[in-house]
Amino acid sequence: MISDCHLSAGRFFEGRLNIHEDFHFDDEMCEFFDHFSTGVYGEGPGGPVSVELFINGDFLDFLNVPTEGEFEDSITESLALSKLEAVIVGHPKVMAALRRFASRPGKKITYLIGNHDADLFFPKIRERITREWDPAGNYPSQVVTLIADRDRVQRPGAVEIHHGNQFEAIHVLDFEQPLVHDSAREPVLNIPWGSLYVLKILNRLKWEREFIDKVRPIKVFMILGFILDPLFILRFAALSTFYFLKTFLLYDPRRLSSLKRLPKILFQEFDFLQDLERQGRRYLEQQSEVKTLILGHTHKPMHKVYPDGKQYLNTGTWTKMINLDWRNIGRQYCLTFAHVRIRGGEALCELREWAGEQAPHRRFQG
Repeated sequence: MISDCHLSAGRFFEGRLNIHEDFHFDDEMCEFFDHFSTGVYGEGPGGPVSVELFINGDFLDFLNVPTEGEFEDSITESLALSKLEAVIVGHPKVMAALRRFASRPGKKITYLIGNHDADLFFPKIRERITREWDPAGNYPSQVVTLIADRDRVQRPGAVEIHHGNQFEAIHVLDFEQPLVHDSAREPVLNIPWGSLYVLKILNRLKWEREFIDKVRPIKVFMILGFILDPLFILRFAALSTFYFLKTFLLYDPRRLSSLKRLPKILFQEFDFLQDLERQGRRYLEQQSEVKTLILGHTHKPMHKVYPDGKQYLNTGTWTKMINLDWRNIGRQYCLTFAHVRIRGGEALCELREWAGEQAPHRRFQG
């Protein structure tokens, strides 16, 4: 299981170097897919080995694909389709490797939507990517499944999978009404405040500070920034405040931003102890039937086993990050994934790190 790879339009796009491309491990990812579909994962004594590649959201990053240098927040199906084509062209090796993986006996791909790939709510987007990865170009496919009607998936062994954005009020997607229908125009994507924040603030400021969307935790970055880069941080804060107020106080038919969610957003944003692992632990306490919770979203790889035997895994990211958390300070990247083996209804879950074709992977030591 992988998540948060953020494939955008490739290294070069629209005639220039693309600073909005965050994924630079195409060759490593191709080796990863091939490893888990050949050798001991290919054929066993009893025939083909069953392997599911579970993509847990934000694999494709539609929010980071510009159109003539701009980022449109009125996202229609036709606009989303043009962005998807740019991603496919930008990462041909990965697309071919996914199709090769799905072509092998016993192998299948499952994709759960995250907040950066919400364009997959559009039917034509799901059809296009399914046909791209299905070895015969079929839609519907027997080996490629894109899930757009729910925010979680259960697997045998009391394993439950979420992308993780639904735990954060600013990133909540509306799975019941993902599109806003206006009789005067094409339906548009019902994006949350967090997506608008990426489109209108982070993507604009990346031209000045390319690292701005790679720093975690962002609250620590803001505090240090007031000391080390005060003028930029003041502009950053002012721009964020402007769009936040504009989104919630001014009516916009392109979004269904709810004032009911505003108090929770403010509470979470000003809670410096807010952490997805803490929320995950509370969820495990509330859900007696769930033993293992697997999330992505935060780009913070973690595997934690609690005294009651329940466990929390976060699959991290395959993009380079600047970590200000003292536990992993300065660490740039680690190609982490969840490895789940299911035998007789029991699940053995580990967080592992891809080290290359020769190694090829090891237990994550973070």
